[in-house]
Amino acid sequence: MPKITFVNENREVTVEPGANLRYAALENDIPLYCMWLGLSKFANCHGNGLCWTDRVRVEPTSAVTKRTILEDAMNQFGTFPKNRSKQTRLACQVQVWEDCRVYTGAKPRQRR
Repeated sequence: MPKITFVNENREVTVEPGANLRYAALENDIPLYCMWLGLSKFANCHGNGLCWTDRVRVEPTSAVTKRTILEDAMNQFGTFPKNRSKQTRLACQVQVWEDCRVYTGAKPRQRR
């Protein structure tokens, strides 16, 4: 079973092979959305790959599925240089097949 290490949050999650990265994060209370005025958590496309608010960096890229057409568009039209990296992915478009490290764009929540 693949293990996802969410580096910024210092958390590890074990998932079934082929699990969707977005759901793995959300089900384990890991902040995922890049916050733009705090709206991205609520004004997102709910996993359809259209809003680009769930950008993450995944290492190694061989541990997950290949980039989708939507991610290639993000790569081509994205305004931020970090979006052009092959490691930058949309969590909603990623299936995890092997152990990987994930760097989220969201700020980690404070634990109480």
